[in-house]
Amino acid sequence: MADVVRLKEWLARTPRRAPVPHAAPAQVLLFTGVRYERLTPAMLAARGKAAKTSAQDTARRP
Repeated sequence: MADVVRLKEWLARTPRRAPVPHAAPAQVLLFTGVRYERLTPAMLAARGKAAKTSAQDTARRP
């Protein structure tokens, strides 16, 4: 079963932590390496044609 923890009681029993001095200001880093696209039916058809063409090109090579 689960243990019920009452936060007010827990905080009263827990000693306060010493404040941590910060050597530098905080930085917010954004990862922009993922791109999301919504493909339209025309874009899907163009991709299909490109895939067929590249498959035919590789089949022709010796």
